[in-house]
Amino acid sequence: MNTLRLPLRAFALLALVALSAPAVVAQLVTGGLAPTMPSASAASYFYVSKPGELTMQVNIWGFVHNPGRYEVPTSTDLIQLVSYAGGPIQDAKLDEVKVTRFLKRETGISRGEFFVNLDELSKVEQAKLTLYPGDTIYIEHTSWLSIRDAFAVFGSVAIITTAVSQVIQVTRNK
Repeated sequence: MNTLRLPLRAFALLALVALSAPAVVAQLVTGGLAPTMPSASAASYFYVSKPGELTMQVNIWGFVHNPGRYEVPTSTDLIQLVSYAGGPIQDAKLDEVKVTRFLKRETGISRGEFFVNLDELSKVEQAKLTLYPGDTIYIEHTSWLSIRDAFAVFGSVAIITTAVSQVIQVTRNK
């Protein structure tokens, strides 16, 4: 009969493991090693213009508060678009903002890409801040975000592994 009873300490450790398991699963699904897009919702369309104003459609994706397609005045520049999108979120990599632009050539349409360093705005040429219809802006995350997520997952796994090994050790000693 005594062999079926777990000591109080083993029961407490087992309860700790059981209570922390959902948090680890949530970490793996929402943060961790899964894609970490801040608001990976369905397509979002924003209209930011006054009635009668000439507009263009541009996209902004990645680490901004409100990614999506924006219809904005033709005078809108890159800084204003990032502001319309709610600004960058924590861990946004502003030193390499990618601008993808489709250009009409004699041979057809070609795609061009260039990077803008918004961390050093005073050094950026005004021409690189100018937006054109169909431009797509992508703000990546810093590498620190991936490292931080990996440590969080490994830390959670280490806690659970330690708790399980303690339960096994306590039950073997009885």
